[in-house]
Amino acid sequence: MTNELWQQNTVDDRSVMREASLAVVEGQELLGIIVAKRPEEHNEMAMQKMGWIQCLLVDENARNKGIGNRLLECAEEAFRKQGITDIRLGRDMRHYFPGVPAEDTSAIDWFTKRGYVCETVETDLIAHVKGWEPYELENGLQHFRLLTEKELPQLLEFLERSFPGRWHEEAKNYVLLNGTGREFIGLFENDQLQGFCRMNDGASPQIGPNTYWRKLVQGELGGIGPLGIDRSLRGRGFGLDIVKAGANELMKRGVNSIVIDWTQLVSFYEKLGFTPWKQYQTMSKQLESGGVHSGKSVEFPAERD
Repeated sequence: MTNELWQQNTVDDRSVMREASLAVVEGQELLGIIVAKRPEEHNEMAMQKMGWIQCLLVDENARNKGIGNRLLECAEEAFRKQGITDIRLGRDMRHYFPGVPAEDTSAIDWFTKRGYVCETVETDLIAHVKGWEPYELENGLQHFRLLTEKELPQLLEFLERSFPGRWHEEAKNYVLLNGTGREFIGLFENDQLQGFCRMNDGASPQIGPNTYWRKLVQGELGGIGPLGIDRSLRGRGFGLDIVKAGANELMKRGVNSIVIDWTQLVSFYEKLGFTPWKQYQTMSKQLESGGVHSGKSVEFPAERD
């Protein structure tokens, strides 16, 4: 974790739900925190009764004292009051993780006991590409190029039509941050944008999810994803080609390693030499809607419990 990432994903994120994001402090010591989010009003996902727990952390020396449980209860109560009933662990816009890190089995068990249900397992993959030769594209280079700033409206139109939701929202945020297009490879057929691949590196206008943990690898880290192509072009090798084109561009920029984050398509990317790096257990909970929860009080005591 870096201060820059915390600032971007939590401090400056307008979707943070203040009334559901709490800290437990004793004297000058921070014992635990929870950060919760809801969709912004303009967000295409705002019509869904969805909320997210971005993070829940309790100091190791303060665990097994009920602090985490009380933080979670308070956040869930605030969700209920806002009519939010679909709670997900991670997966928020500007998330840290797409789920609970799979190696943290005690956390998975802890949430399971509190009504959270295990869903899919998501994987981050990595390739250490220093010294690699560029990939050869099956369909030729003529279909692929970096987007320009003038082509970003075309990208937004394509995403709204073919991939509405999260990817469209992320691209709109990219435009608002004065992105120039260098983070996107476009797939063109008959001069029409029919696919995209996003790339992140150290010069990107925001820290991309696939470069969050760049301090864990040596040298420059690049990231690939999300990516998608129009249905009419599927089955012709364009999917692998656009990943190859993105990787070639990042290698040309001098990255040492490339991460593809939050995917279930492990075998697809293994064809290009990527190997699993980290895994996450996605979890969610359906809250009872309507009214204030009638359970026990979740106010914090004045002294450490």
